[in-house]
Amino acid sequence: MGTDAIFMDYNALPHRARLVRSYRESETIPQMAWPARSPDLNPIEHMWDMLGGQIAGRTLHELQQALLQEWALLPQKEIKATIASIPRCCQACIHWFPLHILPTNLAVAPRRQ
Repeated sequence: MGTDAIFMDYNALPHRARLVRSYRESETIPQMAWPARSPDLNPIEHMWDMLGGQIAGRTLHELQQALLQEWALLPQKEIKATIASIPRCCQACIHWFPLHILPTNLAVAPRRQ
């Protein structure tokens, strides 16, 4: 990892694992502050959504191969658009906190009780 790496952690259970935390600390990888339950602010989540339908229902070996192939086929236009939308999503999150934001149109949705 480069010296400018930052760990994007949105409190998903795999990010909470002791092994992950120990590795991050041993490598002195800084951790980005992240609002609770907001994985939609992370561009990679949108990429996984795009890949999801293409790679479902495979063996581990097929999954590895499919991920490499399908990742290479993701349209750069879609990737760039997703990344470009993140500042707008962050601004909406900050503005409307603590209400939920719908990622499809950044409209405010009522909080579920």
